[in-house]
Amino acid sequence: MKQEMFDVAIVGYGPVAKLLASLLGQKGWKVGVYERFSEPYPLPRAVHLDDEIARMLQSIIPKNELERILQPVPDLYEWQNAERQLLLGLDFSQDGISGWPGHLFFNQPELERVMDVACRKQPSISVHMGNDAIELKEFEDHVELIVKDIQGENRSIHAKYVVGCDGANSFVRKNMDHTITDLGFVADWLVVDIVTHEEREWTPMNLQLCDPARPTTVVSGGPGKRRWEFMALPGETKEDLNNEEVAWRLLEPWNITPNNAVLERHAVYTFKALWANEWQKGRLILAGDAAHLTPPFMGQGMCSGLRDSMNLAWKLDLILSGKATESILETYTVERKPHNRDVVEAALFLGNVICVTDPEAAEKRDEVFLTGGVPEFPEFPFLTKGILYQSDDRMNNKYTGKLSFQGQVKYEGKTGLFDDVVGNGWTIMSPVNHPKKVLNEEQIQFLEDIGVEFIEISESSDDKEALSDVVIDVDGKYKQYFKETGLEAVVVRPDFYLFGGAESLADLPLLVEDLSKQISRFLITATV
Repeated sequence: MKQEMFDVAIVGYGPVAKLLASLLGQKGWKVGVYERFSEPYPLPRAVHLDDEIARMLQSIIPKNELERILQPVPDLYEWQNAERQLLLGLDFSQDGISGWPGHLFFNQPELERVMDVACRKQPSISVHMGNDAIELKEFEDHVELIVKDIQGENRSIHAKYVVGCDGANSFVRKNMDHTITDLGFVADWLVVDIVTHEEREWTPMNLQLCDPARPTTVVSGGPGKRRWEFMALPGETKEDLNNEEVAWRLLEPWNITPNNAVLERHAVYTFKALWANEWQKGRLILAGDAAHLTPPFMGQGMCSGLRDSMNLAWKLDLILSGKATESILETYTVERKPHNRDVVEAALFLGNVICVTDPEAAEKRDEVFLTGGVPEFPEFPFLTKGILYQSDDRMNNKYTGKLSFQGQVKYEGKTGLFDDVVGNGWTIMSPVNHPKKVLNEEQIQFLEDIGVEFIEISESSDDKEALSDVVIDVDGKYKQYFKETGLEAVVVRPDFYLFGGAESLADLPLLVEDLSKQISRFLITATV
């Protein structure tokens, strides 16, 4: 039996796997990816991502290429009742903290195509299509994965870690001890994607029609495309809904017919809310839908999986480089599961507003919204556990675990978004002075060992621009960010979350000391 050796083997080749593989490949780690289908899935699935996810994709895909395939939202995301009265308008047109529009729509096959290019350009990544995972054996120092190709030939893959990015019916999860938390939400929806023959202006661009006669979602499917989602009514079966004739009948009131549009696909999905309680056991790890299923009402299903990849990548890099022990992977579930749980529960909150088919209940709901009694929406979650600054009365902990800011900067003669010009990874940044000036040699050595970049960010001036270690705040947005937060220094993790922030640069050593204490629990002293 042919044998292959990798640092990490990934089962599945959707967006979650592509991002994880690309990030590990950028660090030079050998990654083998095994996908049971011979060809990329050609039809759309996810359609929405936010600014945080766009920043993640920016780390593997050129900005101009991303801008070509992502469509920002120009107006409100409207929620209307059956009489088309506005119940709620969410402003989706604002820019997010991550340097991108807060909400973007896309066509998944096109996104996956450019992600595939990013993967395959890394010489240490091997992508194997048409390879079905059939057996897993875990040993003390590696995992053996057996795959069968389309010719029926078996191959043995030895990897230090195996990551299951293989969807809701995950092969890896089935081979890993785990339990499931199921919130009991189940709803069948017919998802229909169309391409119109001629360009049309959609007003509103994105709509939730909260009509008890047929709750319906109408959103962008990416440039030139459109998506409808129709909820199954009580008594309707999947078979009742899932045919082309029904799709066209439901589209007709929206002036979408075979004469003016192409039906790209129709499929019935069962929306669920659940997660595995264990996302990592030994050398087996779960990510994306293999670890959790999120109802689509916030457009966060794929986003949650990409956050998994971003979190995993920097921790696996520390382990594979010999700097950290495997125990750092315990923080993966600790950090990601509560965040994902909050996303799922927020999506359910919205689902309970939308998925109302009883006319009397819908009337009561509408009255609450129309009389100004709109229920308070859950705040979008941030990290609350894991490798984060531990509370101290002297520090501002309000921003710990929240996303860091990205804006336009100038550095070493180049101008662009911070990550493109300066790079990403562990970063310590201050608008007051160079961070190293308040740190001792031992702290600086520790930070350099884990790959921290030290950044002084400043307003543009001839004196400042002449300095090689100063990043110029091109449009004043960093100045605004630090003024609004009241911070003089931030410590940013490789997944763009704040480890912590200091209101005074003089307090930065306290942050670094705490980071050292936390990270040192996992570090291999002889290496670092």
